[in-house]
Amino acid sequence: MSRLSRRRFLSLGIGAVAVLLAAAPVPGLRRPLLVVVGSELEASLRQIEPLFETRHGDIDLRWRVLGAQDMINASIDGGPERPRVLIPSNRDQLESYAGAVQARGEGPAFRGSPQPIARTLLVAVAWPERAKRLFPDGRFSWERLRAAARAGRWQAIGGPPAWGSIDLRMTDPLRSNSGQLTLALWARDQPGSEAVALLKRAIYRPARSTDILLSEFVSGGPNQGDLAFVYEAPALQRQGEAEGRWPGGYRMLFPDPTMETVLAAGVRRGEGQGREADGSRFVAFLLGAEGRAVLNRHGFRDAAGQGGSPAGDRVRRLPPPSPGALEDLLRQWQSVP
Repeated sequence: MSRLSRRRFLSLGIGAVAVLLAAAPVPGLRRPLLVVVGSELEASLRQIEPLFETRHGDIDLRWRVLGAQDMINASIDGGPERPRVLIPSNRDQLESYAGAVQARGEGPAFRGSPQPIARTLLVAVAWPERAKRLFPDGRFSWERLRAAARAGRWQAIGGPPAWGSIDLRMTDPLRSNSGQLTLALWARDQPGSEAVALLKRAIYRPARSTDILLSEFVSGGPNQGDLAFVYEAPALQRQGEAEGRWPGGYRMLFPDPTMETVLAAGVRRGEGQGREADGSRFVAFLLGAEGRAVLNRHGFRDAAGQGGSPAGDRVRRLPPPSPGALEDLLRQWQSVP
């Protein structure tokens, strides 16, 4: 090869490298985008993050997990550190946030309307022997569960004395949506505050989030509760883990009626980490084929209700409690020592 040819070859190589470097994201120059989600989406976001960043190499996706109420509080009071995209476990919380923002005279809270991205149901998971004793016919019954809670101990309903007290698990309704749905269903058609007091006495250590609750339930087995109220999607995700730790794993039971929660993504206006346009790109990704596929693999039903466990298709679904009804239930919960 002549000296001139070598120079041309070297120049072409340098030029090609320069083009590649110009096209690749430069560390430190990628635009941050902060998204906050409920704990039920944590496993999904771990897979979605690299997929989204592959499609949008100029965006550095960052995400945090917060309980529903903590998420709203952080979005109102966080200043420039506030998240750009909110995905709580219940879209009603986005409406509450929008109302709070407008009450402060700050104008529209979101860039466009929040978009539903997935649905999931409130379900119960129980250890097989406990489930068989509670529900001999194999079907969940609110009436039988309330009766067991009133009895207080397994021996009182025919169980072995060694099982001790009947311990139910749920998340803290003052912080978490799944706990609020559990409280509303438990107290449905029950007069006064007695039903709320009965539930609170039967609950063993309310958890901060659904993911923490399921993690404790699976790792500790029957020592960490007999039956827990969680979402269908994470319950499906952790079935294999439960089977690996405990013979037979846990049984997933579908209350009838239950409540369905709709997860929606809202792109906040105003100060926050990330551009509004980038937030919209992330929501569009969740609604696209790749985003929907990840959510479906993790047990979520799509925005139209398709997916999840077939057993959940047969139960009645009630809407979540109204803000006024929920406020009254939470007040009763707090009043119980």
